[in-house]
Parts: sequence; structure tokens; C-alpha cells
Amino acid sequence: MPHKPTLPLLLMAAALGLAACEGAGTQSPQGQATAAPSAAAPAAEGAAKTATEDGEVLAVVNGRPITRAMLEAYGAERRSPTGGPLPEGRLLDELIAQELLVQQAEKAGLAQRPDVRRRLELQRRNVLAMTMLREEIERQPVTDEELRKLYDEMVAKQPRKEYKARHILVKDEKTARELIARLDKGADFAELAREHSIGPSGKQGGELGWFSPSQMVKPFADAVAALEKGAYTKAPVQTRFGWHVVQLEDVRELPAPEFEQVKDRLREVLQRRRVQQYLERLVQEAKIERRQAARPAPQPQAGAADGK
Repeated sequence: MPHKPTLPLLLMAAALGLAACEGAGTQSPQGQATAAPSAAAPAAEGAAKTATEDGEVLAVVNGRPITRAMLEAYGAERRSPTGGPLPEGRLLDELIAQELLVQQAEKAGLAQRPDVRRRLELQRRNVLAMTMLREEIERQPVTDEELRKLYDEMVAKQPRKEYKARHILVKDEKTARELIARLDKGADFAELAREHSIGPSGKQGGELGWFSPSQMVKPFADAVAALEKGAYTKAPVQTRFGWHVVQLEDVRELPAPEFEQVKDRLREVLQRRRVQQYLERLVQEAKIERRQAARPAPQPQAGAADGK
């Protein structure tokens, strides 16, 4: 007896599968929606022909076949929350639910509605554009030599040290200088931080943990890098957050990541560069006439102030 999905499963498949199709806009099965209403019930010989051209038939819905090739194309776009492939049974149930909805949409004449036709055309354009980009990437595969060169550049630019420090953050320079004077007389840095710092680390004695210079605003990072281990700043450091007194606790060398660890990420970087260069070349070679100036983007609502 042929497998017949239950109604709850089909409803779930429709909700999940079609939502994914709407977001990706690249699934081949969605192309069925462009068929004319008269194609809603194809003849049996038409179904057999489609099966021959498109691979093994996995299901037939009101005379329309769902083939292995369709499932594979659909599955390439659908992934589990962990990024892995979904079970074939679930994919097939989703395609069956999709086909039922497509047939109903065609009966209702939705494929002829202007808004639907515009969306279908946008999806068609998106499929063509993304396929063109993939073929351009495949035409010029990234070489190991290019990956190694980018890796060397990345390592050369990467900060080679991490710092462990404390700080006391206050609102004005006068208070910061008074705290430095107390440190000069032997006061404990952590105690002063707990008593006077307005920063969130004050309760921990100003402890910031390990960080690289790029994680801090430049005036703060520069002040830390200039200190000897155990020393504190003899003059207050001003940033947009206020005035800081900083103490360097420790320094350690930051090892570079292994090439194999970042190889895939580097490949993506180079592929994005090639796509950008390809698009720039197309723009340069094309005749483009803007008939209307682009509308300015809406201004975002004011958010919380820095440090709040």
C-alpha cells in the first residue's frame, strides 16, 4: 500500500517547507507554480515522460510526479537546525504538501495574479543570478597558493599579544588624578576600583581579564601596551566612557591559528572578493541608466547611549 502522509504531518511540512522556500527562493519545485491552470491535471503519459527525464518517481500527487531529482534539488536548500541534511521521508512529505498547495493555487488562478507573478519573476531572477555566481566561482577555483598567501597576510596583521589588566573608571579627570595619588602612596588598586569605579568591572576590583588591543578603544589599548607588567598609568586615560586609571597585570603571546583551522574561512573570503570583482567588471561593461534616484533609507530610532 502506498505511503499516505497524515494531515498533521502534511500541515507541518507545508508550514516548515514552504517557509524555507519563501526565504531561499531557489528551490526548483517552486517553478511548478508558474504552470498555467490548464496544466493542473496532466495526462498519465506526460507524467511518465517527466519521470523518464527527471529520474525515479518517488510519489504521484493527483497525476503529477515528484521525482528523485526534484527531491535532491529541494534537499540541497533544506537543512536541519544543526546544518545537516533532513531525512528523505520528511523532504518527500514536504514536497507532497507543497504540490497539493500548488495545485490548489493553480485552480484558484493565483499564478495569474500580478503580485504572485512579480514574486515568481523575482525568484526566477534570483535562481539565475545565484547560479551564475556559483559557476563563476567554480570557473576560477581558489588555489592553495592563494590561501597560503592570504593566511600569511592575516597572521602578519594579527595582534601577537594579549593583555590582562584592571582599570578604574571615573567621570572626571580630577578624581582620576586623586586615585593615582593614592596608588602612589601604596593604596590597593583592586580596593580603589571596588570603591570608586563606575564601570561594570568595579565590583570585581576592575578586573578585565585577557583581551587583545583590537577589543578595546584605541586610547585605552595604547595605554595598556605602553605599561610594564605590574605598573599603572601615571596620568589618566580619557575615552568616550570617561577617565581611566589602568594597571597591567600580565602579558602573553597570542599564537596564530593553524592554517587548516582557518582554511575554509579564508576560501570564503577569497570567493567573496572574486564575486565582488566580477560584479564590478559587469557594472563597468554595462550601460546602466538610473531613471529615478534611490529613496533614502529610513533612519533608525535612537538607541541607548554607549556604555548604558
